[in-house]
Amino acid sequence: MKILIADKLGSTAKLALEDIGHEVQESPDVTSEELKDYIKGIEVLVVRSTKVTADALKAADRLSLIVRAGAGVDNIDVIAASELGIHVCNVPGKNAAAVAELTFALLLAIDRHIVDAAVDLRKGTWNKKEYSIADGIMGKTIGIIGLGGIGLSVAERAKAFGLNVIGQRKNGRSPEVEQRIRQIGIRLTDTLEDLVAHSDVVSIHVPSTEQTVKLVDKALLRSFKDGAILINTSRGEIVDEPALIEAMDERGIRAGLDVFCDEPASGERTIGSALASHASVVGSHHIGASTAQASRAIADGVVDTVLRFEAGNPLNCVNEAPSGDGTSQVRVRHLDRVGVLASVLSTLRAADLNVQYMDNRVFSGKKAAVASIEVVGAVPIGLYDELVTLEHVLGVSLLDKRAV
Repeated sequence: MKILIADKLGSTAKLALEDIGHEVQESPDVTSEELKDYIKGIEVLVVRSTKVTADALKAADRLSLIVRAGAGVDNIDVIAASELGIHVCNVPGKNAAAVAELTFALLLAIDRHIVDAAVDLRKGTWNKKEYSIADGIMGKTIGIIGLGGIGLSVAERAKAFGLNVIGQRKNGRSPEVEQRIRQIGIRLTDTLEDLVAHSDVVSIHVPSTEQTVKLVDKALLRSFKDGAILINTSRGEIVDEPALIEAMDERGIRAGLDVFCDEPASGERTIGSALASHASVVGSHHIGASTAQASRAIADGVVDTVLRFEAGNPLNCVNEAPSGDGTSQVRVRHLDRVGVLASVLSTLRAADLNVQYMDNRVFSGKKAAVASIEVVGAVPIGLYDELVTLEHVLGVSLLDKRAV
């Protein structure tokens, strides 16, 4: 396949993909506006922060897979990709340790006044009396907004620092995540207001979505403790910046921020941010995932994603509808012969049944197989008789899922 890496990515990814026979083009400095001029003939697109717009996708003529080399996909027009039948996959969890480490770098830098102290030392100023004043973090409570891979990694490290950890109760978590929450010893609260009200430190680890933009707004900040510390290594737009500045000015809240609204996309630029320059902020340059270890892990994850896509089983695909949405299931046991499935599908088409999902499993010995086909539409009377009389069909079962 022809693969375009339209961002900076660890060199191991290009080498590994080329070793298994792919043609890889690297254009790390391409802008979102320029992407449409690079994408023709490309089958797989790999990005980190480069925006993938609907216009770029319309310019693609062979694209079948977009890999976001990171956890979120907010820089990709997933709706447009879905309408064009393009898989969108991400590589979650590979940078969790790096982001968790930066979370604590920011927290400790705030508590121990590391930035100001280092600046004074470089100027030749020795002020042990002032910089000896610090609260310490052992025994305090950290509230984690977002208990995904990064949030849980932060929680594990928080326990090692002797912090109490709280998170928000949420429906739909996997059993594995629930078990990890219990193992770490995270206490769950019902609401965000309750979480922040009981936290000395609040750390944000959620993706940017319509639901999370300005999640930390003026109303939620009112529930923060006076003098609390807010850490954001997620996305700038999750925090209402003017509201945070007001809370810092009026209530002594401090912040450790790796991300800002309207931050430069890449390279060396100037940033005119009232929040970034605020005296109560310790900031970094959106570098949470930028360690050599994380870079290698993400590069390996990109290669795994491409391999799984080639095998017909996309890894961490965010825009496939879940299986099981069909109104009926047709299960056909058949001999493993040429043309059997073609005749089955032709019969379903004649019955005006739209096939949404199909899984065909071959038994040991490769003499027989079973096809499970999910369809949408009313199953007509007589379909069973039509299918069971097809050549090489051994048996048929029909399940109307609406009646289950």
